[in-house]
Amino acid sequence: MGFWMKLAVTLAAIILASVLAGYLWHAIFNAEIPAFLSGLIGGMAAIPVWEFLRKFNAP
Repeated sequence: MGFWMKLAVTLAAIILASVLAGYLWHAIFNAEIPAFLSGLIGGMAAIPVWEFLRKFNAP
């Protein structure tokens, strides 16, 4: 799997995690999620996705 494909999948995971966190936050607190918290959740989701995709390039 090429670098750009891994990057696209990782970005999709970041966006999906952030959107789901926003919906969950709104359902629980009936308010907007703080931007830094949404970014933190997206970033934390990117780490395992990127590490999982690295295994496809292992020799």
